[in-house]
Amino acid sequence: MNDHTGPARSLCIIGCGPRGASIVERILANVPALYGDRPLDLHIVDPYPPGAGRTWRTGQSGLLWMNSAAEQVTMYPDESVECDGPPRPGPTTAGWLDAPLHDGAYAARRDQGRYLRHFFATVTRERPASVRLYVHRARVTDLRRTPADGAAADGRGRQQVILDSGEPPFLADRVVFAQGHTETLAAPVPAGLTRIGPGPADAEALERIPAGAPVVVRGLGLVFIDCLALLTEGRGGRFTRTPDGALRYLPSGREPRLYAGSRRGVPLPPKPAKPGPAAPATATAPAAAPRFATVDACRARLSRPGATFARDAWPLVVAELGWCHYRALFAEQPARTRMSWQDFDAQYAVLITDADRLAKLARAAVPDPADRLDLDRLAAPLAGLRFADTEDLQRQLRGHLAEVLQRRTGPARGVDTALVDALQRVGSVIEELWRSGGLDAHHVDEALRHFALGTYLSSGPPPLRAAQLLALAEAGIVTFVGPEMRVEALGGGEAGDETGAGERAPGGAVFRASSPAVPGAVHEAAVLLDARLAAPDPDRVTDPLLRALLSRGELVQEHTEDGAGGMLHLSGAGLHPVDASGAVHRDRIIAGPAQFPRPHTNAVYFRQNDALARGLLTDG
Repeated sequence: MNDHTGPARSLCIIGCGPRGASIVERILANVPALYGDRPLDLHIVDPYPPGAGRTWRTGQSGLLWMNSAAEQVTMYPDESVECDGPPRPGPTTAGWLDAPLHDGAYAARRDQGRYLRHFFATVTRERPASVRLYVHRARVTDLRRTPADGAAADGRGRQQVILDSGEPPFLADRVVFAQGHTETLAAPVPAGLTRIGPGPADAEALERIPAGAPVVVRGLGLVFIDCLALLTEGRGGRFTRTPDGALRYLPSGREPRLYAGSRRGVPLPPKPAKPGPAAPATATAPAAAPRFATVDACRARLSRPGATFARDAWPLVVAELGWCHYRALFAEQPARTRMSWQDFDAQYAVLITDADRLAKLARAAVPDPADRLDLDRLAAPLAGLRFADTEDLQRQLRGHLAEVLQRRTGPARGVDTALVDALQRVGSVIEELWRSGGLDAHHVDEALRHFALGTYLSSGPPPLRAAQLLALAEAGIVTFVGPEMRVEALGGGEAGDETGAGERAPGGAVFRASSPAVPGAVHEAAVLLDARLAAPDPDRVTDPLLRALLSRGELVQEHTEDGAGGMLHLSGAGLHPVDASGAVHRDRIIAGPAQFPRPHTNAVYFRQNDALARGLLTDG
């Protein structure tokens, strides 16, 4: 601590995982230029170690991995970041870690936590002498306005921060909410049934599932992959390689039997494997910036009267994805095309707003339909299919998983790699539009619904995890339920279906899972694993601070045209909450969760955090 006298501005960061830690770094980096040697109190509140937070805590199982390559993750804003504050170059996760990487590229989540804690310790140790740092290992239970303690710049006065640790409340002039993904209470279930989740993989809850017990699993995304690792390798099972190189699972006998499904009915495709040294440079080097779906082009279209994201901005995104896909295909597999890239590129650039003529151009240049970009097929590979029975579904889905794995790890993976890179770039464009206030509530809702495709295609697990899932399906540990999976919680006394597999709770209650794509097949279990992150629901949020502010109308949800609730209502680029009366709380900032930034990419993550930090120091 630093001893000095005189009134000090007080800033409070609630939640200090990666997002909060990055904002702390940007505050400290900007203090010398914007705040000089005036006293500043900086309060950090998180029940978990600062930097790592809950998600990246260092005590969790080493079986839980990141899904971003360690060399593509940094917490240090380098010289590529176009922001007003000074850069702070530093190592990527891969450059700092002394631990082995899994699948050749991916850090364990607990090792990423060590990197994050080191980052926080480094930037706070090197803070300006005028900054007093207070770290509270606690939760904030409420914020209460106290006008008598002095007026803030917006006339609302300071805020009393109340903690659950028994510490006395302290006063803050500005508060940043950086708690990450919101946890919610699970919906109640009939007596005798167990529901785990939704939320991140809970090792303690999973440990209570009996060996051999049937479990209905809802969700096939990253939470599912985490749960799968804990329930298989975490229970003593092993993966081995057969002489032909295939992966095989050797069970321990302690695994449960998992009946898993989702809306799409298929797991996330894995991240593409790193390109080999012989890959063509044009295929392996992504374009420096979007060509068609730029921030300026999207903003110009969205500024038209009556514009919608779906009609005006999404076609630019589709054009960008198609151009990157075909660019890689022409470079890596020219024998599968019948036109020069120069001719194709010139025609493509003229036709980007004409979907029908673009499709005609693709048919003329790429003879095999399987080589053409079909976003609908990629988004829903099982759409419209029907299966004779559960085994027919398993056979076809295992074939699908093997095909996707080969496409993303085999010699021709450059095409999928280019598409994933393009999705990440246009995702950054959409995020920048949103963070800068360029998308209103309706635009945001449309963008999220359309770009769910991008999340599905680009946010998958490491390739090895996808190979392990295929091995578990072949071993019968995982049985897929099918697309559009329905789950019902039935009380005792209701008849079962003999065509399914499962086990009822002692009182007769059961979770029943089915899919319209497999008529007549049902799967029953006394345990439901909701392997997905919770959807926003203000009535079930567990965070006591959010509960208090929502109950008083100081936070409200946006509502789309169909009346559905979504994200919190924010003012725009400043991310200030708007309350039920329409008033903007400019002394509060809602900094939602965000993906880790990549080095040397002018990441919007750093640009936004820098702008927020400077606003905190200047009443901006």
